[in-house]
Amino acid sequence: MQKAKVRKVSTDTLTSNLPEERREQLCASLGNVELSLLYKASVHGYKASAFHQRCDRQGPTLVVAYNNSDYIFGGYTSVDFAQSGREISDEEAFLFSFKSGTSSYIKINSGYNARYDDAKWPNFGQQLYFCHNNQPVVYHQGGNAFNINTSSMYGNDTQLTECEVYKVEQEPEVSTEEKPWRNVLWTPERRAELMGLIKNHKPLMTSVSRVRILMIGPVGAGKSSFFTSINSIFTGHVTNKAMSGSAGTSLTVQVQIQQDF
Repeated sequence: MQKAKVRKVSTDTLTSNLPEERREQLCASLGNVELSLLYKASVHGYKASAFHQRCDRQGPTLVVAYNNSDYIFGGYTSVDFAQSGREISDEEAFLFSFKSGTSSYIKINSGYNARYDDAKWPNFGQQLYFCHNNQPVVYHQGGNAFNINTSSMYGNDTQLTECEVYKVEQEPEVSTEEKPWRNVLWTPERRAELMGLIKNHKPLMTSVSRVRILMIGPVGAGKSSFFTSINSIFTGHVTNKAMSGSAGTSLTVQVQIQQDF
């Protein structure tokens, strides 16, 4: 299961009732997704027409309901609402329920339709209806698409205090592959060219005969290793003129000027 990447999204300044912990749980069950609040019954009304006006053809959606018994429950469908008048097959559909520190998920049974796509309120398996008859209630009429226990799912408390619908969107894939900060064409010719530029470099001031570089840094910073690497490149074989180590104090005992590479 992919770790969820959670981001709150507000539409028309709607405020979500979904606690952050529950949001993260739902996102984790769906993968790398974002939840965008499309519909809120207390704001837009419990009428089916209001639901369809805001939620039709929005792609995968999540219905989340709340009741006075502190249950948070609902269902997910990966097929968008369209009032097509058809039975919808959706193997990814599931129901969920949260209560205190417990949670449960109910997958659709094999061979059954996930819902009926009509102009009414959302249903799952044509057995669990939300905002039935445009009222703030949940209605269960029985069926076999989902193994529903109304007591454990919503405490047999059919009166809803709120109903929300979220659009479920996949987060774009973010590549973790490291990329160079610039593209450099490394060829033997380019290598020889760069080494030549360094070897033949002349200071702009004629009074300065050559360029000298002083490397300063704490013990273990890599000064000796850097010098050894550069020296090895210009001599054509591995050298070890600069002592290196991980002692608590510096290994340098004297300063020696390196005249040429």
